[in-house]
Amino acid sequence: MAVVTRLERKSRRWDAVWQADSEAVASIVAGRLEADGIRTRVQGTGAPYRVSTGTLGGTWAILVPSGQADRAREVLRENEEGHNVVGAEDEEGLTATQQATLRFVIAGVGLLATLGVVLTFVGGR
Repeated sequence: MAVVTRLERKSRRWDAVWQADSEAVASIVAGRLEADGIRTRVQGTGAPYRVSTGTLGGTWAILVPSGQADRAREVLRENEEGHNVVGAEDEEGLTATQQATLRFVIAGVGLLATLGVVLTFVGGR
């Protein structure tokens, strides 16, 4: 993987383009992007619990410079890694999936509140 200098970290914005639960797989996938000339950083955390087969839990992401994020996602999809691609964030910092989840939760809370009001009036009779 390419060496990232301190100056480069401060001057560039890096976007997550891929995410999974294995550091080893993240490193391999990052190598594929590097082979296509896309700079990468692998960043993540692992749970402190270990079993004989490896670490339980944890999340590992591949980050690329913002200007190369769309190209990186395209390369990943072309190489059958589309299932782990992280979508682009909007101006609020949310992916399309996160926005859909947030809308679902807000609608659910609204439905429960409405149901609670209706039951209060019906039960009060």
